Amino acid sequence: MKTKEKTKKESSCSNKTNDLIENDENFELLASFFYLFSDPTRLKIIELLKENELCVHELSNILKIKQPSISQHLKVLYQGKILQKKKLGLHVFYKLDDEHIARIYEQGLEHVKE
Repeated sequence: MKTKEKTKKESSCSNKTNDLIENDENFELLASFFYLFSDPTRLKIIELLKENELCVHELSNILKIKQPSISQHLKVLYQGKILQKKKLGLHVFYKLDDEHIARIYEQGLEHVKE
């Protein structure tokens, strides 16, 4: 009796795992998402935008990095749906898209500090 129950349970688990593994699109999307966190400058930008809404000029001054470079990183993060942006006059202000992003960043930071 226990053998049949165990076999059914293993089979059920195996089916769920196979379904997940066979969906390559989810893994591609997840890999693309984690790629966004793979650059130290982008991580610094995320850190700064956790609590603040900043423009390119402000980020450039804080990080001591030229504006074109900051703009490229912001473009990557925006296209990856990590950031939101709003234009006020001549300036574009950026902030994190939502709390999920801050939590993922903070959990990663906590993990590497252990």
